[in-house]
Amino acid sequence: MTRFRDELDSIARQAPDVDLAEVALRGARRTRTALIGGSAVAAVAALTLAVTLVIDPGGHADVATVTSGTPSSGPAFSGIPERPTPSPEDLVPVRAVLPASGVGPVRYAYYDFCQDAWKPGEDNAPVADETCLQWKVVLQDGTRYRAADALSVYTDQTKKNYMNTAAPLAISRDGRRIAYYVPERERFTVRELDTGQVWEIPQVVRRKAMVEGGGLITFSPDGRRLGLNVVGVPRVVVDVESGRVVEEVPKGWFFLSPADEGVPTVVEHERGRLGVLSDGKVTVFAEPKTWTLTGAVGPDGTTVAMLTGPTAREEKMTNGEPYDKIVTVDRTSGQVRSEARLDPPGQLRPYRLGYWLNEREVLALGGVERDPNSGRSPDLGDTAYAIDVTTGKIRKLGTYRLPPWGGSVSAPGFPSG
Repeated sequence: MTRFRDELDSIARQAPDVDLAEVALRGARRTRTALIGGSAVAAVAALTLAVTLVIDPGGHADVATVTSGTPSSGPAFSGIPERPTPSPEDLVPVRAVLPASGVGPVRYAYYDFCQDAWKPGEDNAPVADETCLQWKVVLQDGTRYRAADALSVYTDQTKKNYMNTAAPLAISRDGRRIAYYVPERERFTVRELDTGQVWEIPQVVRRKAMVEGGGLITFSPDGRRLGLNVVGVPRVVVDVESGRVVEEVPKGWFFLSPADEGVPTVVEHERGRLGVLSDGKVTVFAEPKTWTLTGAVGPDGTTVAMLTGPTAREEKMTNGEPYDKIVTVDRTSGQVRSEARLDPPGQLRPYRLGYWLNEREVLALGGVERDPNSGRSPDLGDTAYAIDVTTGKIRKLGTYRLPPWGGSVSAPGFPSG
């Protein structure tokens, strides 16, 4: 969770009022967030530091202090939700270090806050040890390891930068590679878990810049490229094995998901225009009039999937579901190819589109389902879905569960930050 400016601006322009504080705490770089379930620690931070987002007339987001736990606009906080009951594995400290090689694919990763010892906005170095304030990777069989050399939660926080909680850890779509920040080297590293091969990304990223502003990183679908959206460093796509910069993103544009070689990367302007990036140049293909959530270019090289909603860009979202259709657009002509109304299971609230699973389905990530009548919080975490772009049908792929004192989830094929 960071104060990555362009993404925070995007959130502030597009998220419903009820979600602004929660979105900022869970992940200020998660664009077009509709609804994200926060951890109990995030709720504590929201009330302890009493911070809300305010929008100035120019559309920019800033952090402003208020005098109570209630935002200056929008519905009031109802208080800290009941913490879910820990499962047996939550109570067992993860002490085992991720082996240097011979490890199977990662299912997901998460970091935690030392149960109740972590204090938002303070120097937390005294509470850090080998079992907490670290990224944990979860294998397909449920085995958990800690990534000891990966920076996770920043212990050197202040009340000014507390929203920037942790350095990112990204997972390739097949789960065989992870990318993370190594503070001693002040660089990102990519690690292939089976072979043990390690590649250091050449771009220097100062720890101070990470703590103050943070960044977002993402693998391309084949895991051979890594996209860096980092404050204070040019936004680039890097070939992992050679270290060569293969794309530089022009000022004012950002991306979530870099493309494979030969496929253009979908980029978005800070004011909402959509384009594709190739050889350092952006070709605009759409200027949506309503809230949209954009994915990557499809397997055919020309089709782009988008979630759209009924609310115009200049209007605020309501408390309801902001996305009701899945639309595909031709990136060369801007023409709509298909449009289908979403048929989601349960309380799906997607906040990010990922890569295409096949010629018909795209990945989506949303919060866990909530039961408004239960009177308590559900398990924390995120859920992966597949959306059929031709029918709007949605199927659940799996849930990435957080312990009750967890911070954030990193899922394969999605941006981390």
